[in-house]
Parts: sequence; structure tokens; C-alpha cells
Amino acid sequence: MVVSENVKNAYKSNSITKYVTLYFPEIDREVSMRQIEFDSMRLSESVMESDSIAFVGCIASKFSIRVQALNEDVKGKRMIVTIHTEGTEDEPIPLFCGIVDSAVKQSNRQIKELTAYDELYTKGNTEVSAWYNSLSFPITLRDLRDSLFRYIGIEQAKTDLPNDGISIERQYEPNSLQALSVVKAVCQINGAFGIINRDGCFEYRILGDIEEEEGTYPSENLFPSEDLFPEHPTVKLAAAQRYAESINAEHFSFYKSVNYEEFEVKPVDKLTVRQSENDAGVSCGSGINNYIIQGNMFTYGLPVETLRTIAGNIYPNVQGFSYIPFTSQNNGLPFLECGLDAVSYTMIDYDQSTQGSVVYKQMVFYILRREMTGIQVLGDSYSAEGEEYQTEFVTDLQTQIDILKRNSSADNTYTKETIDEMFREVAEGGVIAVESVQDVPKPPTQNVIYLIRGEVMVV
Repeated sequence: MVVSENVKNAYKSNSITKYVTLYFPEIDREVSMRQIEFDSMRLSESVMESDSIAFVGCIASKFSIRVQALNEDVKGKRMIVTIHTEGTEDEPIPLFCGIVDSAVKQSNRQIKELTAYDELYTKGNTEVSAWYNSLSFPITLRDLRDSLFRYIGIEQAKTDLPNDGISIERQYEPNSLQALSVVKAVCQINGAFGIINRDGCFEYRILGDIEEEEGTYPSENLFPSEDLFPEHPTVKLAAAQRYAESINAEHFSFYKSVNYEEFEVKPVDKLTVRQSENDAGVSCGSGINNYIIQGNMFTYGLPVETLRTIAGNIYPNVQGFSYIPFTSQNNGLPFLECGLDAVSYTMIDYDQSTQGSVVYKQMVFYILRREMTGIQVLGDSYSAEGEEYQTEFVTDLQTQIDILKRNSSADNTYTKETIDEMFREVAEGGVIAVESVQDVPKPPTQNVIYLIRGEVMVV
């Protein structure tokens, strides 16, 4: 988020008063600071929460706060949240835009605790099989995603995605299809992290590698050196700050804690697009750290040449993305956003080659997840999880179930063994089970796929 230096400096100060405002446009009701319980605000945002890299996102943001004397019923209402400081009233920062999920009145108190999620949380559950079955095929991926977001009522941020021009043919007629499954498939096939931004628009965020030149201070070729200023850590600190600015990361000289792994997540150097584990698929790149796109609804049934084009378009968005897993706690900077910004920290280290003398080390991290808490005592917790080497990630189970149901009813080619293999990973986790039966038991068990005389029933 682009803000002025005046705004940045205001939030870096602990002494400036901060103001949060809630606005409910449907009832034209504003809640100001005098009605908000002290430091009760909490905001959670994320573009990735798994240990392995997954270029998908689509994780709903969550906002909660406690307010006094709010007599109106705001459950199900849109809520817009902004924050500003004393002296920056003309530059409020949007914090959240979403729908109130619950408004719980506290016992014997005139206080309500509001919990809200962005619209992906609610509208992502929209049943869209009728929408999909009504589309005129062939259709480009761009026209399809534009049509989908109009159907579910979420505005998209205007952008061009690498596979927008791919033409999609009708491959199946789903009996049930969730909007979120389709949105995730769109993001995955473009190597983008999807997120509802602070203005309530769905945004595609594509990350690149942080161009970091790891450095320590003092140094023989960087000012200042130990020889020039042996007892001036503040001068060395200033040099570290200038270094952080050169790599375009928000710098923290003072912070509560930073913990990080001693490894860097290895960058993707190969991309494979396939339908299942038994499918060789197509690949781009020749490395060993393979990012696998599996079971995407838009790659099903496409010719190999088209799949190669898709893989080639995605690869630049995922190739080379590397980061150090970390967690940190520091002052709250609401203008920083997940999947858009990086942070840097000046950290004390010890040079073992010179009998453990103190040096200053600059570390840079991507913000993939954040928890903001408080108001006057505004704090941020940033993190990025990750494994050193990539493991595969399957996006959309529901689409595979629908494809399976269509093909099974058409030609009865799927056996129990085939279904077991397709859902092996899910079944091992206890989410889906597969049973071959003569008749469906009464009542049927939830989350079970029944194979009945060559047909498939999903319960």
C-alpha cells in the first residue's frame, strides 16, 4: 500500500494517538473510537498457511472488535474499517471490508463483540453448478472468471493473468460445484495468490524473489567499518537501515522478537501440470524442486500442446520464489500487506572468525501471514511458514469428484481400486472413505463415496 512518509513515521511512533472507525453503509451507521473498547481490535490476513508453497491463497481475512452502545442489528451487514493517527486524518488507511458474521452481546454489559470475514468467506460457499452449466463453450479463462465473479457478486481488481487467453471446452456437467473451488482453480492455473483486498475487491498477487544481498556490519567494503568507528553501534545501525532501503523492504530497527529458520525455502525450478499421480502430465523447467499443479478443473481434457502453453505461462510466476520461514513481533504498521510487502531487521550476530566480535546482520523476510492486535498499543505479528523442499499440492477435490461421477455414470470404467487410488491421500487423512456396497446403508455415512454396481454416489 502506497502511503506518505508522514503516515509511515506516525505509526512507527508509540506516542501518537490512533483512531479506528467502523462504518456500516447499509444502515449508514458509524462507530467511532469513543464506542470502541480499548485495544480490542484483531485482524488476521494470510495468502499462504501451509508448510509447502501453494500459489493459490483464497484465505478469508478475519476482523474482530468490541464496541459499546451499538443497538442496531449488524449481523450480516457490510462493515468498512479504517484507521488513522493524530495528524494524518486526511490519509486514513483502509483496514478491512467484509460482512459481520456474529455480534455477540457480552453478559450484563452494553458491549457487543463483532466478528467479521471478507466476502470470500460467505460468497465462496455459493453453489455455482447452474452458472457453470449455463456457460457457452468454448470460453476463455478471462471471460469465465469475469462471469463467475459477477455471478457471486464480488468485484475483481483489474488485472491481466498469464493464462487469460486459454480457451476452455465443456468437460463435464457438475451436479454440485462451490464457487471457492473455481476461484482457487483460477489462481492456481495462473500462479497467483488470491485475496480480498482492503477495499473489498478480489486481487491476484504474484510474488517474486526478494533480491537480497545478505550483509553484515562492520564490513571491509561497506561504510562504516570497525576501524573507523569501533565503538559507534548507532552509526553502524544507520548503515544497516540504508541497506534495508536499498532492497525495498520496510525496516525495523526496534522489534520485540524475530525467529527464523536456518534454511531458505528452495526456489521452484520445475513446474508440472497433471491430473493425478498416475498422469505424467507436462513439465516446464529441468530442476529437482518441482511444483506440481494437480487436478485443476481447467486442465482436464486439454491437449498436450495447450497444457505446455499453460505450464509455460505459469512458470515465470513461480520460478525463483524463495524466502526464509520466520515469525516476528513488532509495532503495528497497517500499511503493510500480505503477499505485497517485505520487512527487514537489523540483528546482532557474532563473527566467529574474529573471536566472536559483534557484527550487525540484515535479514529480509516476506510477509505471508499477519496478526494485527490492539489500537493504541498497536502490534503486528508477521510470519511465513515453509519447508526447504516443495511437496505437491492438490487444489480442488470437489471438481475431481464431479468428474468422477460423470465418467462413472457414462461408461462404468472406474473400479473401486481406481477410486481408492485417486482419493488415497484424502482417505488416509480420514476426510473421505470409499466403500463398495450392494445398497446404500440407511442412514448413509457422511464423507463416504459408495461404489454401487458400477455407479458412484457421494454422500
